[in-house]
Amino acid sequence: MKINKVDRISLAGGLLGALFTNPRAAIDSRVEEANKNGWNLHQIIPHAETNLFIKIVSILLLIMTLFLWTFGAGYILLFEKEVESE
Repeated sequence: MKINKVDRISLAGGLLGALFTNPRAAIDSRVEEANKNGWNLHQIIPHAETNLFIKIVSILLLIMTLFLWTFGAGYILLFEKEVESE
């Protein structure tokens, strides 16, 4: 029997996010950590907010920090693991 786990990676937005955020390194480290615990990566899904209120807050935060930082989009990682059925 297989079980699943969902993990979200959040990335920084704005100028600081563009300069210092490395999405590939974030995904690689999260997958490596999960693999050590027996999880296998099944799928990577880009995650962007679709909630209008959250988008407005993100834009306001970006303006208030003079375009330096806001919370950004990210990725959703789907893992699976084989377990013995009881």
